Amino acid sequence: MPSLDQVQINAGSDGLIILKICLAFILFSLAIDIKKEDFKTLYTNPKSVIIGCVSQIIVLPLITFLLILAVKPPASVAMGMMMVAACPCGNMSTYVSYLAKGFIPLSITITAISTLSASVTTPFNFYLYASHYAPTQTLLQEIHISFWYLLGSILLLLVLPLLSGILLKQYLPAFINKINKPVKILALLFFIVFLIGAFIANRKVFIDYLPQIFGIVFIQNALAFLIGYLFPRLFKLPETHCRSISIETGIHNSGLGLILVMTFFKGNGGMALIAAWWGIWHIVAGMSLAYFWNKSRRF
Repeated sequence: MPSLDQVQINAGSDGLIILKICLAFILFSLAIDIKKEDFKTLYTNPKSVIIGCVSQIIVLPLITFLLILAVKPPASVAMGMMMVAACPCGNMSTYVSYLAKGFIPLSITITAISTLSASVTTPFNFYLYASHYAPTQTLLQEIHISFWYLLGSILLLLVLPLLSGILLKQYLPAFINKINKPVKILALLFFIVFLIGAFIANRKVFIDYLPQIFGIVFIQNALAFLIGYLFPRLFKLPETHCRSISIETGIHNSGLGLILVMTFFKGNGGMALIAAWWGIWHIVAGMSLAYFWNKSRRF
């Protein structure tokens, strides 16, 4: 059986188009929900916002890199871990934070900031750590991916749907209010269709290699939720704030990571499997954690 570094996930040209449309819809639906009021937490709770953004944008990629140094996974798996850690918060994070009895304004603000800044932070974090781990550094050189090429590509993927959503929200609020819910449903349906299609087309690869990446995704995601909870506690933030930061750190936009893998890394097996399985597992883990906190007598 070939190693994960040699395996490729085939989404097909149609599948990749569906995934890009899905991401555009998801980002668009996030953008049309962003209001000036969402950033009031910056003024009312600036400490919580800063700590939450640091946890999501700086601490998680660093912890992921340290985990990679400890576990020493194959290059493609390590790059998949770095890619997911570098992506912004997932679109489900605010809802999961609500279920966990977190502080929703904080969750909304962190999601908005991490998404709006992702065109720079995602390629920076990914390339920073990928170029400092020997196996991934070699793989980067073999694929000929430069930081500036990745930066420009992510700018196109993120900025257009975000900017169009923000502008439409400002100038056509009545229209946006009408299409808000259908857009979210359509984005979710697109994503489900893509995942089902990708699984069917690559079922043998998923079945053969999922046992190899299941544990690493479990550990990385568990660390994300744990660090996201403990890091703000060091600064004595309220319990509800710690919960929201934990959810924001543990739930990432793995759809963006999957698009980047399919587009620029030719569906590299280890990277694609990490991103795809993370997209499923972080919801399972996040909802389970939210249920536990929701039922907790502590709060």
